[in-house]
Amino acid sequence: MKYNASYIFGAIFAVPIALITGFISMNFFQFDMWIDSLVMAGGYLGAFFPIQITTGNKYLREMGITKHEYKYIQSQMKEAEPKIKQLLIQYKKVRSINDFRNVNEINKLARTIFKSVQNNPKKFFKVDSFFFSHLDNTVNLLNQFLYLSRMPHKTPEDKQLLYNARLTLEELKRTLQADLKALNSNDFEQMKVEIDIASLQQTKRQIPINESTNNVKSKNETQQSLEYQQRAPINLKRSKQYATVNERDDINE
Repeated sequence: MKYNASYIFGAIFAVPIALITGFISMNFFQFDMWIDSLVMAGGYLGAFFPIQITTGNKYLREMGITKHEYKYIQSQMKEAEPKIKQLLIQYKKVRSINDFRNVNEINKLARTIFKSVQNNPKKFFKVDSFFFSHLDNTVNLLNQFLYLSRMPHKTPEDKQLLYNARLTLEELKRTLQADLKALNSNDFEQMKVEIDIASLQQTKRQIPINESTNNVKSKNETQQSLEYQQRAPINLKRSKQYATVNERDDINE
């Protein structure tokens, strides 16, 4: 998580400051060795904590949670991590293609939810039921189902119980899908808004282009009509002159 990086930043800047402080203490003040060591430690701690607290609070503001909420989420993530690893172990117990598909889908859903909350701790509160109950129920039931399904000499009651367990796993899988959908609901809404904004910008760009093309067409049409009106009297005069010449020829004949 980003908050853990604040400790790294604090150490990176505190080490040079501690070395500089120790160098000044040993060469200019000439204290005893143990006093110089205390000065170096004081320089390190005096630089580390302000930098770590400042960067840590900055990350918490970006994530939109408090330090208390972050510690609580981190404790829940530590409890959920071995359960996620336990789901991976279930691949070894699979004995059929259908069971492999179920185990694979459940693993993908659980790991995706866990990684999403790990990258953005604020999303924890949208899927807190996943960490409190859904993950535990899925891991326990899947473990028992895969273990009992390998047992030989099953009675009809045992087979019916395994069938009911398989149906329950399907329901739990749909529950995990609903958790993932709730986790990404805001992201989809934000993407929808971005699409609407982009489509509006495209329409605004297309409107001036259409108007300019219409203006060009209208200008061309008016120019052609003016040229036609200028040519029309000349053609009319030529037609009248041609008519009078023909009439004269008829009279002479």
